[in-house]
Amino acid sequence: MLINSVKNIRLRPQFMLSFVFICRLHLVLLALVSVFLFHSLGYGTESKEEKRVLILFTNQSDLPAYTVVEKGIKSSLKAGTEFHIEYFIEFMDYYRNPDQTYNQLLFDLYRHKFSRHKIDLVFAWGPASHSLVVAHSNELFPQTPVVISGILREQLKGKNLSPVVAGVLLDIDYAGLLETALRIHPQTRHVAIVNGASKTDLILEKGFRKALEPYARRLDFIYLTRLPMGEILEKVQNLPEHSVVLYYTLLRDAEGKSFIPREVASILSEAANAPVYGCLDTYLGHGIVGGRLTSFEMSGVKAGEMALRILRGEKPSDIPMSGQGTIIDMFDWRQLKRWGISEDKLPPGSIVRFKTYSFWDLYRGYIVAALVLILLQSGLISLLLWQRAQRHRAQVKYRTVADFTYDWEYWATLDDSLEYVSPSCERISGYKTQDFIDNPPLFKEIIVPEDRDIWDRHYHDSRQELKAREIEFRIQRRDGQIRWIEHNCQPVINRQGSLQGFRVSNRDISERKKAEFEVQQHRNELAHVTRVMALGELTSSIAHELNQPLAAIRNYANAAQRFLSQSEPDMSKARDALEGIVRDDRRAAEVITRVRELLKKEEPSYQPVRMNQVIQEILVFIRSDAVLEGLTIETELAPALPVVEGYRVQLQQVLLNLILNSVDAMNKAKPDLRKLVIKTENEDDQEVKVSVRDFGAGIDEAHRAKLFEPFFTTKTEGMGMGLAISQ
Repeated sequence: MLINSVKNIRLRPQFMLSFVFICRLHLVLLALVSVFLFHSLGYGTESKEEKRVLILFTNQSDLPAYTVVEKGIKSSLKAGTEFHIEYFIEFMDYYRNPDQTYNQLLFDLYRHKFSRHKIDLVFAWGPASHSLVVAHSNELFPQTPVVISGILREQLKGKNLSPVVAGVLLDIDYAGLLETALRIHPQTRHVAIVNGASKTDLILEKGFRKALEPYARRLDFIYLTRLPMGEILEKVQNLPEHSVVLYYTLLRDAEGKSFIPREVASILSEAANAPVYGCLDTYLGHGIVGGRLTSFEMSGVKAGEMALRILRGEKPSDIPMSGQGTIIDMFDWRQLKRWGISEDKLPPGSIVRFKTYSFWDLYRGYIVAALVLILLQSGLISLLLWQRAQRHRAQVKYRTVADFTYDWEYWATLDDSLEYVSPSCERISGYKTQDFIDNPPLFKEIIVPEDRDIWDRHYHDSRQELKAREIEFRIQRRDGQIRWIEHNCQPVINRQGSLQGFRVSNRDISERKKAEFEVQQHRNELAHVTRVMALGELTSSIAHELNQPLAAIRNYANAAQRFLSQSEPDMSKARDALEGIVRDDRRAAEVITRVRELLKKEEPSYQPVRMNQVIQEILVFIRSDAVLEGLTIETELAPALPVVEGYRVQLQQVLLNLILNSVDAMNKAKPDLRKLVIKTENEDDQEVKVSVRDFGAGIDEAHRAKLFEPFFTTKTEGMGMGLAISQ
């Protein structure tokens, strides 16, 4: 009897709880992010301290020095992130309008203009701007800090500076400029010095004449100062051999003509027959070779740094005036090439500008990288071609061998396409090699549905763990026959350890499986008879008579398996072994038939039987089997059963077979269903009903119809000895 119980359990969707939790978590995170963004925006837009800065230049706005000075000042003040700085920039144009009336007009303009804007700091660039601010500080910018710059040290001598004034001096390294020229041109004998006639020019002349006095004994100085521009150009065109030109500044020549110093540098360099060196960075790029240059940009940077210290609270009087850090060795690469000067002769740490790089200089790194990449790619391509050739030779060798093998061979790639299928596939499956190459899924399609789970597990495992594997399953040939296949799968790994595909060998083991089944069927019969013999019903001579053909069948089956497992199966010997199995199978069947007849013979007479006692005797006999099988046996024995007349041994045999069949039926049952219930009931005063109930899969109608059919293409066993005894 089969009892199946199914309980429908309604589960609450647990994912709803997770969904609610995630939504709440997102709300919390959104709130935190909102607070953070609000705080960040508030922090980023918090009010900064407003500062107004005036930059006052002495001359007109088109002078190149002013652009770099303004750039330097602003770059330094950017570091004061706590301030919001508003810039006011004024150009006095003093040198073109040096009269007192113009100065008074400027004063009135600035007083009116800045009466409405309180200035927090003033940059005064140049002597004239400094004089204006100092002379009218109480009226224009009372108690306002002033940072002066663009003023020579000599221009401040004799002046009393206010405590609110700090500054960056415009230092000129007169001797350093000459030393740099002599370092580059050690053969120099003549030094031409060009300078103007303005007030500022004369201050510089006084400085370089004093600084160059120690060199007068070994060098010939040609002073081209306070001369008309035409005369200066004539002189520099005809300088003696081993000469250099030092150009300081020329705002006005002896004829009173005004010049922009940077433009003078271009005119001199074009006319001179010797290299020209200058003292200001604004000359670089306008014909001079370079030199020990005073940097207007660095002067602006230093002035901006000083102003930032004052805005942050330092007193101007506590900050010493200095020009430190404003002089740099800089050179024009184009002029170095013009005069054949090697960069090795330049002072250490020199800056070379306007360098024109060759294609190799600009893209050296890219070219080297590209060449390395090309070489690597060439090497990889060569390696791949070599591997391809090796693989092709291996495939040719493999195909040569596989074409003549008895087994069905094929080679599958990672995308499941088939690169090779051996001709033996047609003998085993009935399909041609091209059928599988054109349609690789055909292989799985011909596996019988009951065995496809075996194939799916094998397919999955073979790609998870790369090792040789072997499985057995059944296929349906093109003509409908069922054949057993032994499938051997070997992964193909290259030298780099990468999986390339699989080499597979499929062997037809149908004859071997048939022999194995027949041996197992007879073993099962023998085991059953042996159990019955334990009750004393069969003699040892019958058991011996059974053992002989069964042992022979086993030996023949092993021999057949060995012959069929060879790379080239010996079909003649395998056929002899199978014929031996058939002969001994007939012998075993005759013995089993006689045993069945013996077991069905009636006892000579009835005897009194107590069914509960018979059941207890059977339970004692099978108790060890129940323990080994993990089987629970429950009894529901009715008390006070009547004594019945019957054949005691046959009743034992029937009960034993029913119990053993139930044990076999539950071999695949779940652990909680491996249970057997033996029940006795009192039908009336003369009859007793005995039932054996298990929880196995049961036998359906279609299955029962095949109980008497021989086994091969299905897994259903024919009528066993247990059912024969129970008839």
